[in-house]
Amino acid sequence: METLTVDTAPPTPPMPTLPIDVWLLVFDQLADLNALWSTLRNVSSAWRLLVEAYFRHGILQRTYISLLYSDFHTHPGPMYHYIHVPLAFDHFSDDKTRVVLGQRAYKQNDSHSYSGSIRGWVPFMERYCEETRKPKPIVINKRKMSMGAPLWESNHLQWRNTLTTDRKTAYLSSLRDMISIGRGDRPPYYIKVDDDVNDSELVDLRIDCDSHQISFDWRATLSKFFLEQEFVARAYSSTAKQRVYDADLASASRRWFNNLNWNNSHLDHSLRARQKRLVPWVAENKRRMSTEMRLWVEHNVDFEKIRVQNILTHENLREADYREEEAEVVPTRLADDHPDLLFWPWGDEHGFYLPGYLPRRRCLCGPPRCVIL
Repeated sequence: METLTVDTAPPTPPMPTLPIDVWLLVFDQLADLNALWSTLRNVSSAWRLLVEAYFRHGILQRTYISLLYSDFHTHPGPMYHYIHVPLAFDHFSDDKTRVVLGQRAYKQNDSHSYSGSIRGWVPFMERYCEETRKPKPIVINKRKMSMGAPLWESNHLQWRNTLTTDRKTAYLSSLRDMISIGRGDRPPYYIKVDDDVNDSELVDLRIDCDSHQISFDWRATLSKFFLEQEFVARAYSSTAKQRVYDADLASASRRWFNNLNWNNSHLDHSLRARQKRLVPWVAENKRRMSTEMRLWVEHNVDFEKIRVQNILTHENLREADYREEEAEVVPTRLADDHPDLLFWPWGDEHGFYLPGYLPRRRCLCGPPRCVIL
């Protein structure tokens, strides 16, 4: 008797038959870029080529980078400010695997942002890669570096011991906020794809200080970006119990913030996606700073995303003016961590308490093994 066999292999997805130009027009009518990259692109190799062609011919031209760092290493203090350096699409590498973005300037900006440079940003990016144990970016034409200590470090003891009451609290709060950029829980940049902003990874980053350009592997970078976009999309459509990736942070947000979103930060899916990404770094570094300090960083990241979303637009950019005589003096390194800025778990103008150190003077109002500095 003849044995019947059934082919259980899944059917091969149909090959796109329309010309590529037509598909690009079709994709242009779709509002969901994440569905294109995370779903349609993974259907087959043919669809992958079409979707990547669409991003290469249209979306990357509307992709921007905001380099974010502080003026604390060139400003005497006591108050410090963020510097936003906008970058826009310039060209592709010859093999089309890398996208190159060049520095621009804002036509209009708010009073808390100052002009800066890619060269001034380099130490912050190198510090971030060191913190997260990622390969450092390849930097060419790196020059005019100052061998002295960053300016804020040389003035820190003076300001800390001279200022009092609210002025001292404001100074330390501002400085804590600025130095957090160099740590692994806050990348010193934002990437804006269409109208969505995130601080996901820039893969295989290369920096040219003289041409004021950076480049990266655009396929791998978009994959990192849309990985979190897909997490958010799936989380919104799921009715299952939501996992909390940083229980300490969720608990601190309920204690300290009255805002509804922060009281329920463990339910905010974009925050959850970011906290999932940070799990390895938090596990290794959570004792370096208080949960309140990490929550403060999360709050500021959320605020800066909104700012970047509003100001980093094609209409608000112009060509940058480069004046060599006004170039920043960039330190060869950023200052090391200062224990009095780690803020564990409380701080005032007289004392800062840290865990894990043998006490030189026992802290009567804090937990055991705390020390007053």
